[in-house]
Amino acid sequence: MMRFVKGLVLAAAATAALSSATLAQATNTLDEIVQRGKIVVGISLSTPPYGMTDANLQPAGFDVAIANLIARDLGVELEILDQVSQARIPNLTSNKVDIVISSLGITAERAKAIMYTNAIYVDEQMIIAPTSAAIASLEDLVGKRVGVTRSTTNDTIITDKAIEGTNIQRFEDDAATNQALFSGQVDAIVSGVAAANAINKETDQFQRKFAVRQSPMGIGVRRGDFDLHQWLNTEIMLLWNSGEIQAAQQEWLGIVNEELPRF
Repeated sequence: MMRFVKGLVLAAAATAALSSATLAQATNTLDEIVQRGKIVVGISLSTPPYGMTDANLQPAGFDVAIANLIARDLGVELEILDQVSQARIPNLTSNKVDIVISSLGITAERAKAIMYTNAIYVDEQMIIAPTSAAIASLEDLVGKRVGVTRSTTNDTIITDKAIEGTNIQRFEDDAATNQALFSGQVDAIVSGVAAANAINKETDQFQRKFAVRQSPMGIGVRRGDFDLHQWLNTEIMLLWNSGEIQAAQQEWLGIVNEELPRF
């Protein structure tokens, strides 16, 4: 009997040793980024003012500014993978990018597939419509066409809160959603405050009607990338304490959060 028990103990010890060796050999994304000298970040460059291209056709916007700060403090080069909203999580989980910084609203559903860092910005989802439109509540959207960008928190929120009879129309990116509003293809859109400010800079024909919900935005990390996740949360704290996140918010979004929620 003692020999049998001893055998079980040795087998368990061997299994534990093998598991430890396997874990030690597992890919550590933080170490990999530093060793290759480059971080690959998923950002939508068709979602101003978060991601866009400037007059010199170079990436710009709030998300790009945050990505540049992260690359700077990691001591590596930045490579941006341009992506549409619905590709953000698939690109991350399939290892096409190391992290996602792409106006990524924090939701419980997405958190089943990825890990979030602490917030880097807190937005509000707004109903934007022609200035002359009598829209002041969700009830006023019944029978109207409401545009959203597919697979965004704007889409999720209005789908959840809309009253029956609201006609929700989905577009592939923010540029298409905004154009649908400008051309009269839809009666209203759901968008963030910063995006609303960008629209107001172009024309006074549209205005914010009412807020649907607040939406904290974080950085997306693959499940299990705990070292990278911890480093990014440390970086966010340091960038906040230095005022660099607030400066990026002011420059690109025209809004500075008083504080950011933390897990």
